[in-house]
Amino acid sequence: MSGTVNSMQELFAQAASLLLGNALDAAKNHEAKSVLEALEYGVESGERIDPKNTNRAHLLLAASRFARVFELASPDAPGLISFGAQFDPALADPLHSGSPLVSVSGVGLTLQEAFQGCIGEGIEYLSQLQTGTDLLFKPGVDDWSGKLNPNALELVVRLSERRLQPERALSWCRATRQADGGAVWLPADICLRRPPVQRDFVPPFPLSIGSAAGPSRDAAALHGLLELIERDAASLWWRGGQLARSIPAQDPACIVAEELLEKLRHGVSSPRRTWLLDITTDIGVPCVAAVSCRADGSGFACGLAARPALDTAARSAIVEMCQGELADAIVAAKRGERGDDALNVQDRTHLRRAAINADQCKLLQPTAEYAAHLPLHATEASVIFELIVQRLEQLGINAFCIDLTRECFAVPVVRVIVPGLQLEPSEIVTARLQDTVARTGGGSIYTGGVPLI
Repeated sequence: MSGTVNSMQELFAQAASLLLGNALDAAKNHEAKSVLEALEYGVESGERIDPKNTNRAHLLLAASRFARVFELASPDAPGLISFGAQFDPALADPLHSGSPLVSVSGVGLTLQEAFQGCIGEGIEYLSQLQTGTDLLFKPGVDDWSGKLNPNALELVVRLSERRLQPERALSWCRATRQADGGAVWLPADICLRRPPVQRDFVPPFPLSIGSAAGPSRDAAALHGLLELIERDAASLWWRGGQLARSIPAQDPACIVAEELLEKLRHGVSSPRRTWLLDITTDIGVPCVAAVSCRADGSGFACGLAARPALDTAARSAIVEMCQGELADAIVAAKRGERGDDALNVQDRTHLRRAAINADQCKLLQPTAEYAAHLPLHATEASVIFELIVQRLEQLGINAFCIDLTRECFAVPVVRVIVPGLQLEPSEIVTARLQDTVARTGGGSIYTGGVPLI
């Protein structure tokens, strides 16, 4: 998949049209088919368009509106396929005109997986941007206080303390409490990406955490919830000092990991060392950290994932780990070409993390214990989501959802907010993290306070 920016944009639009059953002239038909074949997207022969292909067509249409879509190569994982993209936030609404281009990426073992991850991340970002038609409210305290549990109330208080103009009332966004379907109000600035001049406070954590696009609303909601659980586990491990557990060598997760790494590292003369850590918490949803380093322990990279099963968590964590390795390689190249002055805050975080010696950090060495995992044997996203919500309720933790699907993109996007979980990174420290640090002494004694993300 290559070509000039304009030609690729046109090709994506033509491929979407063909996928939706529209006729093209011979030349365009051939080129569009080549794109669909590369992405392994089948063309419907009948009149009825499959919902899966409709969703894929919407991804292609979104890609046709992006400023750039390009491929990247990873020196440490030649088998990894990676897409990058840039887009103008004004695609979402004129409210964001003049904003700088936003960059997103996606990785996978196939063009389809990487492309969908990249464009899906872009649509998720765009869908979360506030629009002129979003209904925000300024209700009084009595309108929301009785409908939020202690974890949510505490978060609201902490956010209120961060107001840029203390005399100005907060704006609120409608959300749905997943335990019973009841409507609640949450501060708008943790629900939507608002223009700086309209913000009540600067969000204390990345709004990407818990937001997801997917082929269906249920799939998007489950993906967002799993990301929140993943970041909670990562924080209790890395900042909290909760030691990781081992995964038995005969477990399917280890078998999947070994096979996957053979594909990803194929052709590398001196492949990096890689191992898995089970960082599952009391919630029980399988969470894995995939760790890699050079032969001498330097160049530490990490990938995280929470999934319904340990083997799928391992697979996703390894792919994310390789994405981190690629990011580190890009930072090193930028530094080599233009020096330290060319590095941004995120680049410098990459360098600090990569300086950790993986062989000497206790958090990166699994204990001999094994974690207990929540049985999530269902296949439907809606059922798995409900089972996890029920488990969170048992721990006194509420989950809330906001449907952010935008008509102009027509791809399901859901924002999931779970105030009782600890986000990573986050400027707010929850009781979960405080209790873990009090019990273990904290992770900084092993990491020197270097951020994981």
